[in-house]
Amino acid sequence: MSEQAGTIRVPEPEALAEHVRPLIESVKKSRGMLGPHDVADHLEARVEALGLSDALAHFREHGYAVIEDVAPPEEMDELREAIHSLSTELPGTGFRSAAHLLGRHPAVDRIATNPKILTFAEVSVGNGFRASQFAGSVMVKSEIKTSVHADQNWIPAPFPEHNCVITFCTPCEGMTAEGGATRVVPDSHLLRRHPTVEESLSETIAIEVEKGGTAVWDGSAWHGGGRRTIDGTRTVLHATYQRLYTQPIDDFSYLLEDEEYMASAPEGMRGLLGEGLFFGTGSAEGGVDMKKFTEATVRSKL
Repeated sequence: MSEQAGTIRVPEPEALAEHVRPLIESVKKSRGMLGPHDVADHLEARVEALGLSDALAHFREHGYAVIEDVAPPEEMDELREAIHSLSTELPGTGFRSAAHLLGRHPAVDRIATNPKILTFAEVSVGNGFRASQFAGSVMVKSEIKTSVHADQNWIPAPFPEHNCVITFCTPCEGMTAEGGATRVVPDSHLLRRHPTVEESLSETIAIEVEKGGTAVWDGSAWHGGGRRTIDGTRTVLHATYQRLYTQPIDDFSYLLEDEEYMASAPEGMRGLLGEGLFFGTGSAEGGVDMKKFTEATVRSKL
């Protein structure tokens, strides 16, 4: 934990929504100086209960990890069916893709709000993080090769010490090197910059994942798509989350206005859609929503 003398000023509990008040003690304990890979006090028990400690340690050291047993096989089969049904073919490639998937199928929403994924994301990109992009891809056998890149492509280098973007790649069938697994340059996240043209062809290793698990990488980690050399398909949900003060890739906030959808949406969806954030709440008649502003001042420190 980052060291800092003295105490930090925190809002009075009555200034916050009731569900935010438990976070105050967590902010006090870190003195508002939670380190880039530190686990906030309110998350420690959850991380332990979900068995995420080893994966987080690997992620911290190497910039990527595999989270096992995220969902049972039948959920992966349903997710695969959803991606195939919602995807369209990319001309001339045999590949298929599906965009803007959040809110379009229950199987996608279940993975998006999975407790292991949400807890891991919060450790990396902070409390109050946003849903950024949810896309599906179907890979087939091909000769296509890709170079590596960092996902924080719209953030100037050097990237912030506190990660702003995290991506989870959930393969419905599992993924192996020959099956086209995502490839990564281990430890590249420590450089906190984009690869050069020459470095974009760096040596990589495959992130192999068994069915039911997910691969995850830091927004600074250099990675790229693998090449499938066997028959069949690799069907993946690419789920990206961002720190609360960064602009998400896709805007899913319209779902908050769909009362029927929100009535049955999984727990955690309202937070992913930014319901509690103050951005855009100001008007000529008055300033920003101060309760939401105060909530952001707490969440941004965790």
